[in-house]
Amino acid sequence: MQQFTGYILLSLVLLFATTCRNHTEDKSGSGGQPTRQTVYMDRPYEQEFSVKFHLDKQLQPLSLSSISANRDGQIRILSDRGIMVPDNGSLYYPGGLTADISFPQLLPKKITFIGTYREQTVYLDSMQLFSNAWAGKLQIDHKMPHACMMAGGEDFHFLIYDGTTLSYFKPTGEKIWSGNYKGLCQIQYCEVRKSFLLASEGSVSEYLPGQPVKELYSGKGITCVSSWKGDKIVVGTTSGYVILPEMEMVTKLPCIEITCIREIGSQLWFGSSHGVFRINEDGKYAYFSGERWLPGNHVKALEPGPDQSVLVLTDQGMGQICAKKMTLEEKAYFFEKQVREKNIRYGFNCSSVRLANGYSSAQTGAQPSDNLWTAMYLASQLYRYKVTGSDEAKHNAYESFEAMERLFTVTNIQGLFARSLERDYLVKTIRKPGWEEKELASGSPESLWLPAADHSNWTWRSTASSDQTVGQIFALSTILELVNDPGWKARALKCLDDLMGYIVKNDLYLIDVDGQPTLWGKWHPSYVNKFPPNVGDRKLNSSNIISFLQTAYHFTGKELYKSKAIELMEKQGYLDNLLRPFAQIGSTDTGNLSKILSHEWNHSDDEMYFLAYQGLYNYALTPELKRKYEEAIRDHWEIERPEGNALWNFIYASTGAETFDLERSVRFLQTYPLDLRNWSVQNSRRNDLELLAANFRGQTTRELLPLGEIPLYRHNGKIFNLDSLGDGTTMISAGDVWLLPYWMGRYLGVIQPNDVRDSEIVR
Repeated sequence: MQQFTGYILLSLVLLFATTCRNHTEDKSGSGGQPTRQTVYMDRPYEQEFSVKFHLDKQLQPLSLSSISANRDGQIRILSDRGIMVPDNGSLYYPGGLTADISFPQLLPKKITFIGTYREQTVYLDSMQLFSNAWAGKLQIDHKMPHACMMAGGEDFHFLIYDGTTLSYFKPTGEKIWSGNYKGLCQIQYCEVRKSFLLASEGSVSEYLPGQPVKELYSGKGITCVSSWKGDKIVVGTTSGYVILPEMEMVTKLPCIEITCIREIGSQLWFGSSHGVFRINEDGKYAYFSGERWLPGNHVKALEPGPDQSVLVLTDQGMGQICAKKMTLEEKAYFFEKQVREKNIRYGFNCSSVRLANGYSSAQTGAQPSDNLWTAMYLASQLYRYKVTGSDEAKHNAYESFEAMERLFTVTNIQGLFARSLERDYLVKTIRKPGWEEKELASGSPESLWLPAADHSNWTWRSTASSDQTVGQIFALSTILELVNDPGWKARALKCLDDLMGYIVKNDLYLIDVDGQPTLWGKWHPSYVNKFPPNVGDRKLNSSNIISFLQTAYHFTGKELYKSKAIELMEKQGYLDNLLRPFAQIGSTDTGNLSKILSHEWNHSDDEMYFLAYQGLYNYALTPELKRKYEEAIRDHWEIERPEGNALWNFIYASTGAETFDLERSVRFLQTYPLDLRNWSVQNSRRNDLELLAANFRGQTTRELLPLGEIPLYRHNGKIFNLDSLGDGTTMISAGDVWLLPYWMGRYLGVIQPNDVRDSEIVR
């Protein structure tokens, strides 16, 4: 067995349970009000991941045909140039295949088939069936020069096939029975029936020793057969599978072209021409395809592997699908280590890194949203600090705050912050003509880099936007709420006051270095209210600016912020704007900008709404406003429920809501893949999905697929996207996408370690 090294060096627990129960004690949410909410006790669950072993390009077009794994964890793969074994390999460091030289006497043999019998590897060549187990005593001289397939039955009896003839042998080599059979593609022994199942292109038959061969099923395109649950037989075809004796063809599958079937443990696994899938206990399929899981998609064979793994032999190598017992807390520390090693740049949480030369070569770079991603990581570390007392988490948060604080000081304009900063970088101060139209069409901000105020060899990126502002205020308010150190709080308060003072002084515009508002930094009524009521930006910008002003008033006590918020709500209709039900939000043809901004649901807006909801709800100016805000947040949460996003659910839970889909949140955290590389994903070709008609929200399926089967998802992305392109050369950060919802859930008390009571959690 190749060792899974590097990151998952975690203790394994024997019991698996993921139960939610009602917490019987009052606990405080972030608003300080007692709540009675469902609590998830963090117990081990099965975290799936894959270790891949690629067939080196120098060995292609080497053909791989059969596989065996013995009781010692030794894996052997038959190729048309001899036996091969997997070499090295772990989650982020794929292994390869190399020649098996363990038994020199096997090297000159022309092995035609290998299989596993009683947890030992058995070989077949043109002269013998033999094994190196059992002191080498198993050796059948079959005298079938073209022998190509075999299966073991009772008491070391074997059925061997040579392309035209089937022969049944005793372990002594005595032939008991022989019969003609053409076109056989698979033999499988069925323990319960004490018989051999025989699959050919047009039929499935059964050979019970001592009786004639009996046909069980006839059809077209048969490729394989397997027993299941003892008495059932499953027939794979090029257009689905059939379960006997029901005889009904099943075609609603991830891939209908079945290449092999195997019952492994208590689960039925299917290999196909495009990945592998299994039937879960709920009757749904778990689908593993693409390089997140497999080195190639065309599956040749399936085999039980070491430590209850599943070995998937493909045309491009072998994938080992593993399941380790892990708690969410253990997964959190897996990601914590990864983020610190791969994604930290000057204290920023680099949302995406390049893996040009493999996992060990992670390369960071300036990101358009360094503010936002770092804010979310910073908050995760403060939540972690509050629930664990970890000095490391506190230092992580402080380091990120210093990076975000410097975004203010490099501009030399009090209150204006940079998008990002970089050492020894280009200086680009001129916008190309048509930049606004380009940015509107692409969503990618104009790239302007200016000399930094503190060091001549540093530059900073301008054109900060509304989502960057959301990130800054989310981070600064979290520091002010959770940090006890007066020095750090004072620095955060200055940033918050400078930022909001700058926005208010400039008539609710974020004014850039050229004296003009940035494209998205606009909250003035003349901008916000020019949108028709059903355009999301009217509601979003109203919600965000009221949250910003309330937050600034709460921490600074300056009446300027309170009076401006009241003015906007009472005189400019911002309260009506932000309370408008989401059912009324949609597309419009009124005005070019409105049309561009409303042609589909903007998931970046969801992120901006929810991160700002904490300031909107927690720092409401009056109890009456707080109740209204709570209803607006609930309305948004109801729209988002199909996505099962743990972060949205927990932010909603912070309002004291008793129903916030905790089980879905836990599922989000559990099924989010360990492998965060940008592998290509193709689900639109699947035959088992109920696709919805094109719609405003971009929801493609009625039910969300498991996160391990879909393209990598960020909180501002389209979680219902079915396909994506990728080659594994970039990797996203877990700092914002996973660690924030997990540690927020811990801070709120809705996720608790199995051995820690709520009263023991430091808030």
